[in-house]
Amino acid sequence: MRHRLPGNRLGRPADQRKAVLRALATELLRHDEIVTTLAKAKAVRPEVERLITKGKKGMIADHAGLTEKSKAGDADAQKELARAVHLRRQVAGYLYDGEVVKRVFNEIAPRYKERPGGYTRILKAGIRRGDATQMAIIQLV
Repeated sequence: MRHRLPGNRLGRPADQRKAVLRALATELLRHDEIVTTLAKAKAVRPEVERLITKGKKGMIADHAGLTEKSKAGDADAQKELARAVHLRRQVAGYLYDGEVVKRVFNEIAPRYKERPGGYTRILKAGIRRGDATQMAIIQLV
């Protein structure tokens, strides 16, 4: 019995579900807006929010200056640089495209620097003609 278990299974096995969510997250971060079913939009929202938060935490304004400090022996600079690399690798391990990873850290994260969360918006987009599934538009705010 699955009483009150969290998460939407999307009618797929775990490996297929993870692949669908990774693909949707990659395309949403590439295009800033995608049209999908309401269930998939609700399932991909927390994944994208998590990736953008990692992008914000791993964002370095002056990378060259921090690298120089790190090479000079500054322990705090080395930690900050290592953390940024770690977060970038985590995001790269989830997304399918390296260009999208760069976009998360260079374009999307600075856009939400002051925002504490809630980076996505889900709008209902009517019903799909073929199977009457509720469609939605998920977009970055």
